[in-house]
Amino acid sequence: MYPLPEQAEETQNQAKLIVNIVVVAFLVIGLVLVLQHFHFIFVGDIPLVGDWFLEMYERIFGPPHILILHGDDSIGDWLTLRNTLAEELIFISEEIDVQQAGSQLSILLPRYSLVVVEDCRTMDKAMLINLDDYVKGGGNLIWVADAGTRGDVMHDGKVLAKQGGWDRDLVCINQRTLTTCNCSTVSQDSDCKFLADEAEQKKVTFSNRIGAGFRENVLTKQLAMHIVDRSHWSVVGLLENFPLPGVDRFTEVSAKYKAGLLSNLITEDGSTYPGIITQDQFGAEGMVVYFAYPPEHTMEILKPLVERLRY
Repeated sequence: MYPLPEQAEETQNQAKLIVNIVVVAFLVIGLVLVLQHFHFIFVGDIPLVGDWFLEMYERIFGPPHILILHGDDSIGDWLTLRNTLAEELIFISEEIDVQQAGSQLSILLPRYSLVVVEDCRTMDKAMLINLDDYVKGGGNLIWVADAGTRGDVMHDGKVLAKQGGWDRDLVCINQRTLTTCNCSTVSQDSDCKFLADEAEQKKVTFSNRIGAGFRENVLTKQLAMHIVDRSHWSVVGLLENFPLPGVDRFTEVSAKYKAGLLSNLITEDGSTYPGIITQDQFGAEGMVVYFAYPPEHTMEILKPLVERLRY
């Protein structure tokens, strides 16, 4: 017995509808994953199915990769940070000493969705340029205390000039005296010339990327945290004020006007300093979070940040 023409047509229409629904569903899932990949959304925020989307994302793009760029001349304990995070979050981490990275840094950075820079005060201008380009390309960055605030300009294996802070000026060399000279006097007939190193022919304003201006390191006997922006997703459920008993040193900075101040640090005498500064617009560029103190002392804030920024 064959179905009536009307029934056959209705069955056909239902089949087409099911196929269309399946196609649309796959397109929506694909679009969501692409938006996550380019940091326009965080799929973990999607109610009910956020965890499923994260699992699907990892199946397609692989587990997240995190780089810890460190030294041994500054504030923070990157080993504690890595080990504590690894106990609760899934990611593949690699650690590189900033002095060993050298010219390879620009090649290494695109492999990672998140870079943490801690305990490395000394960093040359080329590395700051590499990290700035990394964020421009969508990479996420967590920057700790005074990392990158000291740099030596080298020439023929010798220190030509010492620079401080996250903003670095041009440095030129007098080829006759082998000392620095004013770059505005560079000309074909002048002894003052630009250095051969391409990075030293550029000015760097990395403070705009971090959202802070470096001042100095501060010793403290008693430090507390005050959450300024309680609407930020990384501090939901936290107390507005709480002590930081393990922190005895932090970096004093000035907050840039375009940056978002998440928290302040309060010393024993009541002085207030920027504690955490965020620049977390979703889009083509990555998110940057600056900690003026070692973030491993506030895992309740660091963990949600890493949980999101590792993708």
